[in-house]
Amino acid sequence: MPTQKDNSKDNSWEISIIPMGGYASSYFSNSFGSYGNKNQALSMIDCDLTDINILTQGPGATDLTLGNNETGGAITELVKSVLRTATSTNVSFAIGKTLLQKISATAVTKSSPFPYTITGTGAITGYDVVHYNGLLLYSFYDATIGGQIGSYNLNATFNDVYWTTTLSGTALQASVPYYFCVGNSKLFITNGRYVARLDNTTDNDKALDFFVDTVAVSLCFSNNRLKIAFNRPNITGSNFNQSCVVTWNGISTSWEGTPVPIPGEIGALYTKNGIDYIWYKDGIGSGGYCFGYVSGGQVNLIRRYSGSLPSHTQVGEVYGFVGWVSSNKLILWGSGDKDEPVRMFQYMSPKLTTAGGWAAPFGTPIIASNTSTTSYSLAVATGYSVGARYNTISFDVAGIDSVSQIDDILVRTEQLSTGAKVDTNLVYNQAKTTTALTQIAYSTANKTRHHILGASPSNTIEDFRLDLSFANGSTTNPVKIRSIKIKGHFLLKN
Repeated sequence: MPTQKDNSKDNSWEISIIPMGGYASSYFSNSFGSYGNKNQALSMIDCDLTDINILTQGPGATDLTLGNNETGGAITELVKSVLRTATSTNVSFAIGKTLLQKISATAVTKSSPFPYTITGTGAITGYDVVHYNGLLLYSFYDATIGGQIGSYNLNATFNDVYWTTTLSGTALQASVPYYFCVGNSKLFITNGRYVARLDNTTDNDKALDFFVDTVAVSLCFSNNRLKIAFNRPNITGSNFNQSCVVTWNGISTSWEGTPVPIPGEIGALYTKNGIDYIWYKDGIGSGGYCFGYVSGGQVNLIRRYSGSLPSHTQVGEVYGFVGWVSSNKLILWGSGDKDEPVRMFQYMSPKLTTAGGWAAPFGTPIIASNTSTTSYSLAVATGYSVGARYNTISFDVAGIDSVSQIDDILVRTEQLSTGAKVDTNLVYNQAKTTTALTQIAYSTANKTRHHILGASPSNTIEDFRLDLSFANGSTTNPVKIRSIKIKGHFLLKN
């Protein structure tokens, strides 16, 4: 843990930031906040903290081959869901509004029959994909008949009316999300106030019937039970919902126990290692978004965050961390090993402005995005982002009768390679003044200890933070920071 020394005999102090950490508690409340551990951040963009030993640039986003709508590209609409698993070696799938895509770890297929155009009697809106019972199933809304589930046999045969014709099922409810979850060899589908179920080839569009005016928006399965998130009513924005999470055994005609109430809007549920995680909103201001878990008939808050709610297809896991999309950024939470402290950090950004679905079917994040209706992308995490930023919490170095002067700032890095750079600003006295410090950059001297202060900019410092920017750095050779040490001393000041 970071340490601070206050020696009244020589009036010196020292701040040690090691290891570099994730977001501080209530990081969103104050741009110059000092609450939190000294190794934590007030803000960040595209920072990789998966290795507890270092802070470095998060990955950039590079289009899969043919993963855009440029000349010859296969992605011509926003991809809404990426299958979380591979169906065979280096093969997975994704769905957009009207197209079913076949993908590998490096490319989008553009060879008949892919991209496959979903057809119906009315306008089509795709939602989700799942691998179930040897088939790839895909859900969509047909504006003429209602909700539908199509199938692909993973070879050559598509059936866009699998649910209503092959299974003789009743069309799903109109204009609601149709999200999938597999549990106990059954497939469950959100269906408005209902949960639909497919047991091998036996369908039931209303296997569970919940309250009027509710809409199921996500579901997950653990411990032989299904958890379903209902919003009532299902409206977004600055509106107050009475939402809840329901537990169901997947067979009975009714749910178990009392629904867990959540005053606000639910975004998604996701199960990892038997823990049912939840994302919900209970306020409209900064920090009104919550990440927690459902257990014992209650919701337990893990962290508040600022941004937006993810949908069912915008949550998942990668490298052992739980991940979700918030304000078009991919956030990770967790730890790399059981004895490491957990941390929350903004890991990467999609290539374009608005994020769609994401998953890691081949072990590395693949994330969709678009810019309005003009550009589309399906990109894989690769290289290093030069958009990376990291701002520490602020450090209070003033007393009743004293201020401070900073004497030295030492940054320890791993060995650098050509093009590796990071710029640091000293921001002090509640951000009234900013001073650029010495750039850390690769040189033939191959240093790993970098004294970046030069001359102290002021002898009246009350508080300060360090802002790190990788904007002038490299997409191939990163700066990996192992620790920061700041040394100074107190000065009498009335």
